[in-house]
Amino acid sequence: MRFFLYLFFILNITSLSCQDNIESYNITLNIKNIKSKGNLFIAIWTDSNAFNSNKSDSSESKNGFKYGFKESVNQKYFNKTIKLPKGKYLVSIYLDKNFNNKMDYNFLGIPKEQYGFSTNKIIRFRKPSFDEASFVFQNNLILDISLQ
Repeated sequence: MRFFLYLFFILNITSLSCQDNIESYNITLNIKNIKSKGNLFIAIWTDSNAFNSNKSDSSESKNGFKYGFKESVNQKYFNKTIKLPKGKYLVSIYLDKNFNNKMDYNFLGIPKEQYGFSTNKIIRFRKPSFDEASFVFQNNLILDISLQ
């Protein structure tokens, strides 16, 4: 059950700025239920095939996300506002509490570190599909995500 390893990225963290000629809106990510300090890895996906695929590159990083960033957190709550063009998105997050830049699992393959998705839909024993966890973004939006 190492599917969460493929949720995120370690290399190729991209810029959050959009092209100048594309109309964009604010999306505010409110991340709740952070139980420890660590690095918060956030990926914003636009490609369902890339998210649903279990393929990764030689560094075991998952490619295909549109935007990604890493933030250091020390509190129980984190928020960040970014600009995105209209579209269908999926936000995936994990908290790297031991700063090793990867999701850690127990001997059964269950994540030891917190994670979350844009729809807060709890799905046990597998990652959600793109359709289950995505949302349509058309205007300014506040997105509340509670880490599991």
